[in-house]
Amino acid sequence: MKNWVFLLALCMMGSVFAEEVTIGGKRFEVELLYEEDFNGIGNRWRFDGRGRAWLESGRLQMDADGFECTAWFSEEMEGNLIVLYEAQILAPVEANNINLFFMATGPEGGDVLDVPLTGSYPEYHKLPNYIWTFTAAHTRLRRNPGFEIVSEDTETVPVPHKTHSFALTILEGEIRCYIDGRLIHAYDDLHPHRKGKLAFRTFRTRLWWDNLRIYRIVNSGG
Repeated sequence: MKNWVFLLALCMMGSVFAEEVTIGGKRFEVELLYEEDFNGIGNRWRFDGRGRAWLESGRLQMDADGFECTAWFSEEMEGNLIVLYEAQILAPVEANNINLFFMATGPEGGDVLDVPLTGSYPEYHKLPNYIWTFTAAHTRLRRNPGFEIVSEDTETVPVPHKTHSFALTILEGEIRCYIDGRLIHAYDDLHPHRKGKLAFRTFRTRLWWDNLRIYRIVNSGG
């Protein structure tokens, strides 16, 4: 996780220890909620789409050349959070597609995993969630339902065979997205989605994912 500064100063908070994490020059006290290194059997994941997904060499591999693949993390997220992960495109194809769904729920706010999904992209646009896309043409942040673009950058694109580091911060409706340590999207949602699940998503791309960390923000004082 070389693109973030992990101070690892453990601060006593009652009987709870919190790590300090610095992202984009801002210091957060955090508690680790979930981590996934893909060294186990991957039983916390559900897959949609026609592409292939499997665990190999301690990474989540996806082969969606010509198809799509979505991997849902089964654990719930809620509140103020930091999400960190890495991904690398292995064989460049037309899309070079590295996407994240987050704070996703069913239509009435229930579990998104109770919704029958085939992997078709328009299905997700009808559900409450955010979509952070990183493709050969642009990176965008969208809000659903409605597929609304709330932030766009056409200068930053993926580099095949490079490990990209991603950081997402969610703090009282303030959403910040970082790629390789650089702030890309800043969006303040007046009516934010406050809970849900995340998913890794790709289309017409072969890639791997690794080092997922989800933290609860305890204090954002710095």
